[in-house]
Amino acid sequence: MAYRVYAMDTCFFTPHGNYDFDVRCEMLRELGYEGTYLTLWSEQAWADLERVPQVRQRHGLEVAAVYVTIDPWAPADHPERQRIRRLVETLEGCNAIEIATIRNRDGIGSSDPRGDDAAAAYLESLLEVAGKRGIQLFLYPHINAWLERVEDAVRLCERLQHPNLGAMFCAFHWFAADGQDLFARLDAARPWLRQVNLCGSRKSPNGVAGKATIEPLDEGELDNFALIGHLQRIGYQGWIGFQGYSIAGDVYAKLKRSLTAFRDIESRLARHPHWAKIR
Repeated sequence: MAYRVYAMDTCFFTPHGNYDFDVRCEMLRELGYEGTYLTLWSEQAWADLERVPQVRQRHGLEVAAVYVTIDPWAPADHPERQRIRRLVETLEGCNAIEIATIRNRDGIGSSDPRGDDAAAAYLESLLEVAGKRGIQLFLYPHINAWLERVEDAVRLCERLQHPNLGAMFCAFHWFAADGQDLFARLDAARPWLRQVNLCGSRKSPNGVAGKATIEPLDEGELDNFALIGHLQRIGYQGWIGFQGYSIAGDVYAKLKRSLTAFRDIESRLARHPHWAKIR
């Protein structure tokens, strides 16, 4: 099958400066991507939300998702918590919000189930609005965050059982956290899996968080052929995104390489699906 593909905006932030929102869209459209993505990690990114409703008409792209980081332990009246609630209440031009968490609080470390109650209560407050507006919330595992692994996202999805809540699989963050039990973790996430992002990666103390690199899809040790083959076997049909944090360089050229590599993988899998059944 041919997946719809987007590039995360993290590709477009370089040591020399950041590409304008519309320029990002123009590049992606010319390269043949179907979607773009907005990471809300700066005031400029929050300002760019105003452009999201016009992306389809101006550029012929979908906005696959916007990304935020929450603090599950923040009080209900905390300004950032109120801002994120307003995002769910007002977002237009996109129906998916990916949610990562802060690192930890009060001795509750990564993947610690003692954080579940606070996270569940926070998510329930957002889901009350998301359900009315048709907004999907996808839990985004992130290295060194409290919600670090896809199994943490699955645990919360199983607890809350809400149709507007789903899980992300982030290949880099799985690989950087431990890189173990790939197929079993995807199998467990299958009922809740709503989006996936990929990259090339290799273990390195010089990589992100001192764990691993983020590279174009045709580089590194991470076996994206086997990963995509398993996504097909479990029936995943959602978006595929390309992670880009820290890649930098000639953004257009590297995004072209990743898309070419991805479509080549799809073509090989169509001809030889059994090739991806590794043990």
